[in-house]
Amino acid sequence: MGDSTESRIRIGSIEEFPEGRGRAVAYQDTRVAVFRSGNGWFALQDSCPHMGASLAEGSLEGRTIVCHWHDKRFDLKTGESDMRSGACARVYTVEVVGRDVFLERSRSDSVVDDEEEWIPFDPEHHFKKK
Repeated sequence: MGDSTESRIRIGSIEEFPEGRGRAVAYQDTRVAVFRSGNGWFALQDSCPHMGASLAEGSLEGRTIVCHWHDKRFDLKTGESDMRSGACARVYTVEVVGRDVFLERSRSDSVVDDEEEWIPFDPEHHFKKK
């Protein structure tokens, strides 16, 4: 891993990222789900904005990740949910140089409205060990 103060860090080599599956990595004190598919490389926050499940453990369907807890779907390129307008997973940029994979923060921030069913959830906050 690179220095956490850098905006772009090396997160591994392409062999460490299986085709068609997600892998969670650390980036600047947060978890990011990185996906390698026939459609390219994608990265989203690893915590589903609905209830905090790991998106890296979800099912990859084309350019969509399906959360394994409640079947919420997120576009890997935009982070937008097809089930909720205004609810997004934070998007990161993946760059492959040679056999090295790099990650950096992208333009998207999580936006969650305040309807009861869509609960903003931060597992690091809710499950901290004391």
